[in-house]
Amino acid sequence: MALTDELKDVLTLKDSPGPFISLFMPLSSSLHDASTDRTQFNSLVTEAKRELTHKFTASDWSVYDRELDKFHDPLGDGSAQGLAIYVGPKGSLHFKVAKPLTSRISISDKPEILPLIAAQELSFSYNILLLGKDAFKLAEVVANKPRLLKLPADAPQTLHAALGTELGTRGHWQRSTGSDNGGTQYSGTGSLDASENADRRNFFMVVDEYVFKNFSNLDHRPLVLVADSKNQGNFRKLSQNPYLSKDIQIMQVANLDEPATELRDLAESITKKFAAATMADLKNKYENAAGSKRVTTDLSILMEAAIAGQIEILFIREAASYPGRISDQLQIDTTSVLSRDNNIYNDLAMLTLSHGGQVHVLPEEQMLTEDETTAILRSAVATS
Repeated sequence: MALTDELKDVLTLKDSPGPFISLFMPLSSSLHDASTDRTQFNSLVTEAKRELTHKFTASDWSVYDRELDKFHDPLGDGSAQGLAIYVGPKGSLHFKVAKPLTSRISISDKPEILPLIAAQELSFSYNILLLGKDAFKLAEVVANKPRLLKLPADAPQTLHAALGTELGTRGHWQRSTGSDNGGTQYSGTGSLDASENADRRNFFMVVDEYVFKNFSNLDHRPLVLVADSKNQGNFRKLSQNPYLSKDIQIMQVANLDEPATELRDLAESITKKFAAATMADLKNKYENAAGSKRVTTDLSILMEAAIAGQIEILFIREAASYPGRISDQLQIDTTSVLSRDNNIYNDLAMLTLSHGGQVHVLPEEQMLTEDETTAILRSAVATS
């Protein structure tokens, strides 16, 4: 994935003095289980203290203890399923994520970002337009979690609400912009015999404009249309919304009577389509790069490429680890005490992101090779 706001914040710590405590834990789904989360948190803090004072004897535990004392109950919010905390001598950061995190801590001279990347992997946000011939509903999916939106009373949620006094009085409308008064204008003529089809056409145009102005143009999320084949085709012919997904089309009658009952299954199906499309795109990029000799699994080449900012996309297998570090002076270190307790793949990821590259942390079955890590480089691998 590219550099998110969360990862950008963590990267600001990489140039700060360490060591860092990286703490990860799952969160209970209910706020009533706050004591369970607290017990787990306290156990991880005890483990962190033991490791920090053993490995970094010069470090002052009280500095870290003060930061960790700031985390009060409840640790969760009832919706997040994981918590990542980074604590260094100069302060702390924390993030709640939508996926469960394995309970663990690590102590090293840099914050460990790979679990945070893995938790955000194949996580999608998009809007869903549930469209019928004379009504619509809208839902949003944020980090794979769906929610039916409650639209304001003046939203054109039905054909009658959208067209009002114009209902059934014209045969054909055309949409244009740039009038003297500004905004979108509708005009046209036609027989009343064609009024039903004209009304539906006009309704679709109003819906298209409303969704674009109030949602797509503000949040810039893909819009997935759920409608039967006829309404799907007619709406797409009229739509001027550039965020309307062309690749993912759900051809089924939209459930407008009780949309919430099917929303979770619908969103899960759509998310799987986004995930499949993303993996297919990554595979295609990798194969094309392999054809031009821009891929490598050689760790020594990967380290040099990361330092030079030559990694375009880095792939790391989930939970993979290899001792080593890239120092603040961009020197490769595989022999010091610090290197033994550090995961070199984490350093590769931080450097790749800081140079504008992408990092994907994937389960073994989704990796593009059998290796723990591989990368698409910005230029061909030099051969000796």
